Amino acid sequence: MRTKGWQSVFRFTFIQHIKTKTFIIGTVIFGVILSAICVLTNILPVILGADEAIDGIISGSEGSYKDFANIFVIDETGLLTDDDFSSAKELGAVISKTDRGADELINELSVMETAEALVKITSVNNVNKELLGYSANIYYSEGSSAASAGSLSDFIYTLIDRRKMMDLGVSEEDYPKTLVYVNCTALKAGSKQVDIFTGMINYIVPLILPIILFVLIISYGQTVAQSIATEKTSRVMELLLVSVRPLAVVIGKVLAMGLVSFGQAILMSSICGISIAISAPFGIMGKMFSIIGNSEIMNSAGESAAMAGVSLEEIEMAKGLNDIFKNFTPLNIILVLVIFILGFLFFSLIAALVGASISRMEDLTAAMQPFMLFAVFGMYLSYFPVIFNADSLSDGVVTTNPVQVFSYYFPLSSPFALPGAILLGTLSPIQAIIASVVLAACVVLIAIVVSKVYEAIILHNGNRIKFGDILKMAARK
Repeated sequence: MRTKGWQSVFRFTFIQHIKTKTFIIGTVIFGVILSAICVLTNILPVILGADEAIDGIISGSEGSYKDFANIFVIDETGLLTDDDFSSAKELGAVISKTDRGADELINELSVMETAEALVKITSVNNVNKELLGYSANIYYSEGSSAASAGSLSDFIYTLIDRRKMMDLGVSEEDYPKTLVYVNCTALKAGSKQVDIFTGMINYIVPLILPIILFVLIISYGQTVAQSIATEKTSRVMELLLVSVRPLAVVIGKVLAMGLVSFGQAILMSSICGISIAISAPFGIMGKMFSIIGNSEIMNSAGESAAMAGVSLEEIEMAKGLNDIFKNFTPLNIILVLVIFILGFLFFSLIAALVGASISRMEDLTAAMQPFMLFAVFGMYLSYFPVIFNADSLSDGVVTTNPVQVFSYYFPLSSPFALPGAILLGTLSPIQAIIASVVLAACVVLIAIVVSKVYEAIILHNGNRIKFGDILKMAARK
């Protein structure tokens, strides 16, 4: 058989690579760096205070305005009544009117370590001094948080809105009916509704996943080519071919490097996951997960949302975060892994041919240039439609882009474009399977080309065989 002996090559290549000091030290250093990045990405937003808005969302379902020990109100309009303050106290707000001056209270709050706040309500009039509305300014102490103040802002808005409704004759029993959830969006005809957070994920995922595959292809594709070229130029290949067929050599080496690359990728992913899991309770990730799992916020609307200090924007954010992982199903994850493997095999087989086509190590860099161009072209073909069609991504109509659709089925770009499309639900399951089958067929085709020309070029000595000459050899065979 032409592939007989590939297991021995596979075993030898795999063991030789993973036991080198360069691989071991590089893996350890890379793992430590990734772990540090994950922990810092999780912890730094909390240290820098960027998590206060998220604090407001998580605590909003319980009422973060309750964090204030005292809430002073200066109502210059006389709008709020004793009944409103009684209702506020029933909802857990320690709120009361004060006759003290606003400037005096603000100065005290600026250095106060306890959680206290001042609410100053004024009227807004036109040039004819006709009432247009009301303005409520909230000043919170040094010992308070912006998240608590935001919750208090929503709460005061609800109190003012309730009082105006009461003054217009709306009964206490009918008031909750006026607090309905209203969400207005403008959509391009033919598109689907995508919130801002889902749109952000739609933009980021197709940019990150190709980078991961590109790094694997460039790093380990170069290693495959260099390994074969080294053995060929050092005459080790001639001794190896005494007991092993040439095609078995390339199969063994490609599969060994594939296992090394994906094993290392899985190890790095595990390190990232463990680092995030350990640091999550102390960082922003834990708070994000709390939002996703907080069904109380997800179902909040009307009076329950408003009185709890949960804004409509916060409800939308919670829903958007909850939808991020809806397409991360076991089937889709398996399909993405299969596509990564197929893409790696596709480019690694090309790299093996490149390594076999040279007779001197000095020619390897020049010989790898077409390989590098293929990989870069494939990655950017999946990138450009994403970068220049952000509006399309936010509208959820990426599949209407002809270049993007082409990148799903073109073998040089499909390994880069398909994973993001599958995880974001851009492609239907049938489309994803068809695109994967096309990629698998291309891998088989390149394997056939390798089987036809590899045995001829592996023993070639002399000038480097150009890529065009390799294709001509395959056509003749």
